[in-house]
Amino acid sequence: MALLMTILLSLAIFILFLFQIYKTKTSVRLPPGPKGLPLIGNLHQLDNSKPHQYLWKLSKEYGPLMSLRIGFVPTLVVSSAKMAKEVLKTHDLHFCSRPSLLGQQKLSYNGVDLAFAPYNDYYREMRKICVIHLFNPTRVQRFRPIREDEVSQMIEKISKSVVASKPVNLSELMMSLTSTIICRVAFRKRYEDEGVERSRFQALLNETQAMFASFFFSDHFPYMGWIDRFTGLIPRLEKNFKNFDTFYQELIDEHLDSNRPKSGQEDIIDVLLQLRTKRLFKIDLTMDHIKGVLMNVFVGGTDTGSASLVWAMTYLMKNPKAMKKAHEEIRNLIENKGLVDEDDVQKLSYLKAVVKETMRLQPAAPLLVPRETTEKCIIDGYEIPSKMKVFVNVWATGRDPEAWDNPEEFDPERFVGKSIDVKGQNFELIPFGAGRRVCPGMHMGILTVELALANLLYKFDWQMPDGMKTEELDFDLMISLTSTIICRVAFGKRYKDEEIERSRFQALLKETQAMFTSFFFSDHFPFMGTTKTSVRLPPGPKGLPLIGNLHQLDKSKPHQYLWKLSKEYGPLMSLRLGNMPTLVVSSAKMAKEVMKTHDLHFCSRPSLLGQHKLSYNGLDVAFAPYNDCWREMKKICVVHLFNSIRVQRFRPIREDEVCRTMEKISKSVVTCKPVNLSELMVSLTSTIICRVAFGKRYEDEEIERSRFQALLEETQAMFLCFFFSDHFPFLGWIDRFTGLISRLEKNFNNFDMFYQELIDDHLDSNRPKSVQEDIIDVLLQLRKERLCKIDLTMDHIKGVLMNVFVGGTDTGSASLVWTMTYLMKNPKAMKKVQEEIRDIMGNKGFVDGDDVEKLSYLKAVVKETMRLQPALPLLVQRETTGKCILDGYEIPTKTVVYVNAWAIGRDPEAWDNAEEFDPDRFVGNSIDLKGQNFELIPFGAGRRICPGIYMAISTVELALANLLYKFDWQMPDGMKKEDLDLDGLPGLAMHKKNPLRLMAKHYI
Repeated sequence: MALLMTILLSLAIFILFLFQIYKTKTSVRLPPGPKGLPLIGNLHQLDNSKPHQYLWKLSKEYGPLMSLRIGFVPTLVVSSAKMAKEVLKTHDLHFCSRPSLLGQQKLSYNGVDLAFAPYNDYYREMRKICVIHLFNPTRVQRFRPIREDEVSQMIEKISKSVVASKPVNLSELMMSLTSTIICRVAFRKRYEDEGVERSRFQALLNETQAMFASFFFSDHFPYMGWIDRFTGLIPRLEKNFKNFDTFYQELIDEHLDSNRPKSGQEDIIDVLLQLRTKRLFKIDLTMDHIKGVLMNVFVGGTDTGSASLVWAMTYLMKNPKAMKKAHEEIRNLIENKGLVDEDDVQKLSYLKAVVKETMRLQPAAPLLVPRETTEKCIIDGYEIPSKMKVFVNVWATGRDPEAWDNPEEFDPERFVGKSIDVKGQNFELIPFGAGRRVCPGMHMGILTVELALANLLYKFDWQMPDGMKTEELDFDLMISLTSTIICRVAFGKRYKDEEIERSRFQALLKETQAMFTSFFFSDHFPFMGTTKTSVRLPPGPKGLPLIGNLHQLDKSKPHQYLWKLSKEYGPLMSLRLGNMPTLVVSSAKMAKEVMKTHDLHFCSRPSLLGQHKLSYNGLDVAFAPYNDCWREMKKICVVHLFNSIRVQRFRPIREDEVCRTMEKISKSVVTCKPVNLSELMVSLTSTIICRVAFGKRYEDEEIERSRFQALLEETQAMFLCFFFSDHFPFLGWIDRFTGLISRLEKNFNNFDMFYQELIDDHLDSNRPKSVQEDIIDVLLQLRKERLCKIDLTMDHIKGVLMNVFVGGTDTGSASLVWTMTYLMKNPKAMKKVQEEIRDIMGNKGFVDGDDVEKLSYLKAVVKETMRLQPALPLLVQRETTGKCILDGYEIPTKTVVYVNAWAIGRDPEAWDNAEEFDPDRFVGNSIDLKGQNFELIPFGAGRRICPGIYMAISTVELALANLLYKFDWQMPDGMKKEDLDLDGLPGLAMHKKNPLRLMAKHYI
């Protein structure tokens, strides 16, 4: 009710505010700018994929000082060197604050960092800390061995690719280099050496960068901030903040540990903790201050350096004369020394000119971090109000015709013999900003870029793949194209170039102004569900106009909230989520009606934007609508991919990976470290899936492992996102403003390229033959032999890979962690299952697949866990194919159906003491989880049952048996079993919210 009143009140105030804006004329003489629309201002005129370029084009018409209104936010855009000097030097004090934007505010600990803090006494003190203690010349020089060591290791990696005649993905390699340097400088960690931690680190970085780039309604429409909850951005932001806060706290705790080995090299956390202890500053330096600074270093330092390096290499590849000149300068100076060090770099004037020219044309932050005016001021005759957001378009100032001759040309010569630098004194070249807000880590960033680039050019010659010309390099697709550059050793044998295909990226859909100009509430209210109907639907809570029941859903725990509602409205409950009629099924009896008796009416899938895109327009198995194509694809999966014989053939992979996991845990036992079972189980299941699906073991490849994990997590997030298009078809344009469409396109393109690389690898005639066929092998063989009724295309194959990859990884790991959590909270059950396993196994040393079949109580434990915590609490949505009658109610066609497996596992008509964890209820009982007993359906039932069910159960049972056989498990010091929570984390699969960390002791 409180949320409902908030929405209604905010809408009322919002409308009144609009009337006030457009009835009142202003006498303020603002800079010129394009005319905006009511409500959205100039939002419809922005190209979200390239805002800096679009604003530059607008500035040609409206001038170097241009005013816009982004929603309700007055905005100034600066596009020339002359005006940048006015803003960043002459009037710097008026323009040196930061706007309070939701994502930045949250992730900067409410502005107690440096980059996003408003301008005040606190900011001045924090800047002093950074300039004097963290990034002074002496400190930066002390970090030199780290930079040189990491560049050396990067060169070794490239050399291995040369020997193996493999392409070098410079985009990923540069990101790995800069992130590893930052980690060592900031907290003395080298995540390249830690597979799981590396993946966690990279995923955190990617998600945080995405959060900073997200469009929050709260920032532009203060009275519509509730929309950010519906789009899922607020929970996503909260999750990202909590994950990063945990990450920072772990690092700080390690540094505070008195038993931590001492090092001669202080890192940034060491320095900040010492400053906190000594209290040398006017502010009380708290842990939040320290974490805020770490966020700035971590996020800002990683991305900008890698981007600059890749851009520099891209420009040099397109300009062979500049490449040759840079090569000659470096090699004439260094000769056969072997590695360029930082003393050498200072002598390389042309290389420095290349870096400057790259940063002129492609600054890593094209619009810098937005500023905000502290008070009203006059610039160039125009009045700039207080609290105006300011973008300095350094991409445009780098092309200012008044400052540069031939500004679109890449010409490093323009800097030779010139005193222009990038340090904020020359306003035609300000990639790091200028004035009070210039980047304090600038010197560190420049040194890293120059050192890495010098060694890339000294050690290797670079060329395009066969069939490609430098003219084909497209700056819009920089990341994908730089991954096709092939290297060879400069001073030795020339290796044969290896052909690779360029992955085609789908062009992002352009903004359509008609989506905004044609929107009138009067056109759309008739479709908002206020019309009375004679259809007798199942009961349900009353909804509101337009949004229906959306305001009543708890997005963090929808399965629990729907279960509570079902207690009031019954096991068949109707809702309306926006314009989407919805049915929720919450009992075993009704689940049987839906998934068996009327299965044919309920076996299709709704066409939801995220699922449709990532499933190649429904060419997979999990999300395809019910039709002939789906039936054939299901047959392929059941008969060829996951039949009992094939699953048995994959047994050696499962046993090998479980064995390796046990070895990892054993190492933690020796070092007396807690075991993070949440991360370890994700690593186990994802590695098994990778080997089964495409014969890869990414645990052995740090960069590919990080890429793989980042792709997985982003895809899972996209499946969970709230798209307005799904619920309000006429408001689909909002998905573009929130950034969800661009994010979805990017995720799809990245995954499509990932799948294509795997398929190309399997099609390579020189690929070593393997005795064990993987899933790609089988699918390609079926395609070649044309044994199916459908024409099996590459998109069909990629759709199936997506199902296996996303579905198989997440669900198994979640089930394993939930099982261990319940056993830790129930010592009697833990004792009983361990006794069963150890009595049967004796001293055999490892539980294999045959042994598992004898462990009846262990199987009961798995069933009981999946009853209480199914990995998918709300099974994948179904959709009715036609109208039908269910329990006396009429269910219309195209109704979206949620089967609440979490609620069914608590159905009091099916289970005694339903909330208790009691595996004994399954002992001597024929109930299983294979879809025939509708009180236990974690994998679904009927035509849509998961085809990989046997593979999943085998993996969970095998891993659990060995965890319980090999080790005794205890709570960490200071914790009791009562402290273990059962909170779930929203996602495609429901993971435990807080990671499960336990102490392991060897049993054998």
